[in-house]
Amino acid sequence: MEKLIYNKYEIGQRIRKLRISLDFSQMQFAESIDISVPFLSEIENGKKSMSQEILHRICSIHQVSADYLLFGYEVNTDSQIMVELEQIPSCYHPIIIEYIHSISKFLENEKESS
Repeated sequence: MEKLIYNKYEIGQRIRKLRISLDFSQMQFAESIDISVPFLSEIENGKKSMSQEILHRICSIHQVSADYLLFGYEVNTDSQIMVELEQIPSCYHPIIIEYIHSISKFLENEKESS
């Protein structure tokens, strides 16, 4: 299994990229997550680490995954799948479950035949 590396500079760059994509100034972004502008600047430049609480605020307020911010890619998409499912009316859930079971059986058969 690949080892995940925590790199403050790369995390800061992903936060900067997120901020810019939202068209937020540093002041607007810092206010949105309740930190100072100088502290945000230090995070974006990889000079300071942020707490789990700040990470949580960024993710929940700005709809971004912690996996993406910390590692640059989605490590676990379970929560992403749940968000999508919650938007589908519950009357369609049995059909979706049936479809997932069909995919699982197909993949099982593929695995057995190889």
